[in-house]
Amino acid sequence: MGKIVQEQFIKFHDVIRLDVNDNKDVIKKRDMLIDEIRSYLKKMCEEKGIKLIRFTSFNQGSYAMGTGNKPIYDEDDYDIDCGLLFEIDKNDYSPTQVKKWVYDALNSNQFRTVEWKKACIRVQYVEEGLPKFHVDFACYADANSDSKTYLAKGTPTSSAENKKWEISEPKKLKDLINNKYSEGEDEGQFKREIRFMKRWKDYQFDSVYGKPTGISLTALAYNGFKPHTKDTFSGASDIDDLKTLKDFVNYILNQFDWDGRIRVSLPVPPGNDLFEKMTNQQCEDFKDKLKELRDAIADAENEADPHDACKILRRQFGKDFPVPPKEETGQKRKLAIAGSSESA
Repeated sequence: MGKIVQEQFIKFHDVIRLDVNDNKDVIKKRDMLIDEIRSYLKKMCEEKGIKLIRFTSFNQGSYAMGTGNKPIYDEDDYDIDCGLLFEIDKNDYSPTQVKKWVYDALNSNQFRTVEWKKACIRVQYVEEGLPKFHVDFACYADANSDSKTYLAKGTPTSSAENKKWEISEPKKLKDLINNKYSEGEDEGQFKREIRFMKRWKDYQFDSVYGKPTGISLTALAYNGFKPHTKDTFSGASDIDDLKTLKDFVNYILNQFDWDGRIRVSLPVPPGNDLFEKMTNQQCEDFKDKLKELRDAIADAENEADPHDACKILRRQFGKDFPVPPKEETGQKRKLAIAGSSESA
């Protein structure tokens, strides 16, 4: 059964994964927006008679880490996270002042909307009344006297304490995830398991409120993922995504404390608790759903027929998880049993 179920996990991953080709339109728009920001800054600095403010851009978030998924529903949109490293000292400009440069540079087109977010400026594109995709621009001060990088936090209406420069190492986070394993089966399974859990949470939670974030699941995987890609005794290739998923879910369940909360720190500065915004009830709901997933995995493992095992898994991951035809899996199972009897 294991080989057939593993084939379904690979097919599932191929369906849900978001790669470069899926994001071509977004990348094209991102590059256009970056050019608009550069043009705005050039004009602004010329008018003020000051030295040109420069920046470099880089991809961040799930797209950069290779852990992105396609939206689960048609009304959901694609997104890409882009960091802007400004060659400025944080002591020379307020965080909202820097973010306002980006907001003003991009808020000039009727075919998109520009929004202030606490940690970024979001550019939203809409098609036929529905969100199509958005680009989030995070703004950093990257020429500081202490040689550290700081993220601009806050909006014009934020309280004074929430308008701040926050130490950040976004490139280090990307490197940690991408370099967790050298290229090979372990790395591939690591990225797949993150995508599986992100799709699971999107399917199991109706609202963004109380739903664990993608970065929280990624951090948990960084800390607790264990690959199952080789036979323990022979060392031969033996990729088992179901077993890996079972171990990972059990690891997450073991991270809940005596008070019912789960905590995991971002593995780079500022090292904040990625579950701090979830209420106690939301943590409890998350734990209950994880237990249901754990039990479903156990039930799938105990099923003799891969068809029935995959039906169980589909109830956890949604309709994109494939279920092989029963007539095919039943026939293969009988052949396997017959082969075992002859060997005996």
